[in-house]
Amino acid sequence: MVELIQISDLHYNSEFILKYLENIISYIKNNSLDAVVCSGDIVHKGRFHQYQEIVPYLEEIRKIVPFLAVPGNHDAKNNGLIFFERFIGPRRSCMILEEKNTMIVGVCSAKDDLSRGEIGDEQLDWLGRKFSQSYENRIMVLHHHLIPVPYGGRKYSIVCDAGEILEMTQFFKIDLVLMGHKHVPHAYVIGPTVFLYCGTSTSNKVRADESPSFNHIKLDKNDIEVSIINSTNLEKNLLLSRKENNVEFIRPRRTRIEHLLNSSVWDD
Repeated sequence: MVELIQISDLHYNSEFILKYLENIISYIKNNSLDAVVCSGDIVHKGRFHQYQEIVPYLEEIRKIVPFLAVPGNHDAKNNGLIFFERFIGPRRSCMILEEKNTMIVGVCSAKDDLSRGEIGDEQLDWLGRKFSQSYENRIMVLHHHLIPVPYGGRKYSIVCDAGEILEMTQFFKIDLVLMGHKHVPHAYVIGPTVFLYCGTSTSNKVRADESPSFNHIKLDKNDIEVSIINSTNLEKNLLLSRKENNVEFIRPRRTRIEHLLNSSVWDD
C-alpha cells in the first residue's frame, strides 16, 4: 500500500494562514507517509519574494518525506515559472517509489498570465511514454481540472485538451489523478481511475462554508481510501472508499443542489 498527502492552492501572500501550514507539517510528521504531492498555486502572484519566503516550509516537508509539486496558474503569473523551477523544482517531473511499486507523474498545465490550462502534445507524448512503464500504482498530478466540479463557479477551469488526457487515463488504466485549482474537495470515479480534487490547504480563499483542507490517500492496487483533513483542526472525514471495485462516497458537506433545494428564493 502507498500512502500520500495531497496539498494544494497554498496561495502564499493572499489570505495565507501560516498556522494551517504548520498544522499540515505536524500531521505529516505524525503519520507514516510515502510522499507529499502539491497540485499547484503555491504562491499567489509568481513573485520572487513569495517563492523565497515559502521555500523554508516546503523544505521542512522534504526533510520528512519525498515531495513533488506542479505549477498552478498563480505560480505562473508574472513569468513566475522561472522562480518555480529555481525554488521548487522542474515544471514537470516523475517520482518513482520503488519499494511501493508506484509512479507519480506531474505535468504543467499552467500558462503565464492565463487562468486557463493546457497540457499540449509534447507533454501528452511524454505522459504516454511514462505510463507505458509497468508499475502497480500509477498517479498523475496537474493543477487544472479534467472534469468540472460542483461549487466551482463559472470561470473556465478545464484544460483545453482534457479529452485527450481523459482518454489516456482509461487507455493506460491510471489509478489516480490529483488536481487543485478551484478549492473544492471532490472525487469522481470513471472506470479504473479516481479523479481527486483538493481544497485550498493553507488559505481562507474557500468557497461558501468549505474549510481549508488537504487529502490523505491510501492506495492499494484497485482499492483506495481518501479522507479530507481540515487544516484548521486536523479533523478527518472520509470522502471516498473503493474496495474490490465497489465505490462508496461519504460526503462531509452539503452539495450545492441541496442548498438550492432548501433555499427560500425558489418558494412559490
